[in-house]
Amino acid sequence: MKDCIETQPLRGMRDFLPKDWIFRKKLMQVWSETAEQNGFVRYETPIVESLSLLERKAGEEISDQIYNFEDKSGRAIALRPEITPSMVRIVSGNREAFPSTGKVYSIGQCFRYERASLGRKREHFQWNIDIVGEDSVICEAYLIQTAVLAMKRLGFEKGEFRVRVNNRVLVADFLNTLQITGENALAVMGVMDKKEKVPAEVFTEMLKEIGINEAQIERINAFMLSKDLQTIETFVPADCQGLKDLKQFWDYCQALDLTDYVDIDTAIVRGLAYYTGIVFECFDTKGKFRAIFGGGRYNHLFERLTGKACSAVGLGFGDVVVEELYKDKFGIPEKAEGVDVALGGFGDQAHATLLKLVAGLDETTYTLDYDFKSSAPGKFLGRADKRGAKVAVYIGENELNQGVVMVKNLTNKEQVFVPVSDVVAIVRQFLG
Repeated sequence: MKDCIETQPLRGMRDFLPKDWIFRKKLMQVWSETAEQNGFVRYETPIVESLSLLERKAGEEISDQIYNFEDKSGRAIALRPEITPSMVRIVSGNREAFPSTGKVYSIGQCFRYERASLGRKREHFQWNIDIVGEDSVICEAYLIQTAVLAMKRLGFEKGEFRVRVNNRVLVADFLNTLQITGENALAVMGVMDKKEKVPAEVFTEMLKEIGINEAQIERINAFMLSKDLQTIETFVPADCQGLKDLKQFWDYCQALDLTDYVDIDTAIVRGLAYYTGIVFECFDTKGKFRAIFGGGRYNHLFERLTGKACSAVGLGFGDVVVEELYKDKFGIPEKAEGVDVALGGFGDQAHATLLKLVAGLDETTYTLDYDFKSSAPGKFLGRADKRGAKVAVYIGENELNQGVVMVKNLTNKEQVFVPVSDVVAIVRQFLG
């Protein structure tokens, strides 16, 4: 016996069945329409990039997760683990092609070699929205407003998710009061980012391994419990720019009517070292899943990758967690998305007439499903119903002899026999 192919995808990868596209179609549409409504213009980049572009962020966890290889010309290339470096590359090389407001977005697939778990795969599709060339924290509020709008359009309500916001400048100023600076401060931030993912004793041990003492750890824990601007103010110097930016950001959130969706939370740090200001992550309020989306300001990344300074702030919204959250709320579809009209018949002459109807119905906006099998009406209607059709159009031997077509409303079971010339009008009538 010949070897057979493996019918399952690689570990951590996904196949999408027809029923999966009910949600995915909605998600992609919401992402693109919401971005464009808010003035973001779309760009696309290849999923394969130069390894050197991605390795410029070496030293971070993501660098160990890159799928990299040599192409047939011996060039070191990789599957992108995220879209941001690609965005920096395309915007830097084509600045005149993008709006002066700097609002850009993309939807693309990313790959990371990491342990697959609930809400995390080795590939995912991601909606990236970024604002380039603007320093004001109004940009952070505007990005979050756009993502919150997308969540609401997906069917999630106030109280079901929260965006938790902090500022890495604020965290750095706080750590400076503890004489934790430079590389040590970055290392501590990396540990702080893991606080809610590990037991308290593990968190303490990780800080001790960096050289943080008991008194400093106690102060860090107290700081990370701060959830309001007044309390946070007691941990940092009076002239702390990070605190000033958070206060300004909160004012913008109030203006955007976002305060029911946003929390100030010093436990949010974000693991990527390139963040330079406000950072944020969105979670479901039941705490069942990983972050839904996250992002922040990265004012030095353009200079790091291109040599030219440019401020920027961005947000990444993956498909994996939000799909799990959606299924948890609305359930899993049992079958593929239905169609408006199913067409079928019995015999070659019937199919010749039906294909002319297809040509006519193609001039409408209705979705069609043509049944290639020659079947008796009962079997055809059974398949049409299983396909989720709203209207069935059928021609059998009796219909051919009488010069008519059967058109059936599968919702209310109304059925009529009409000439071919009247079929499109009846379909329109049945579909409203």
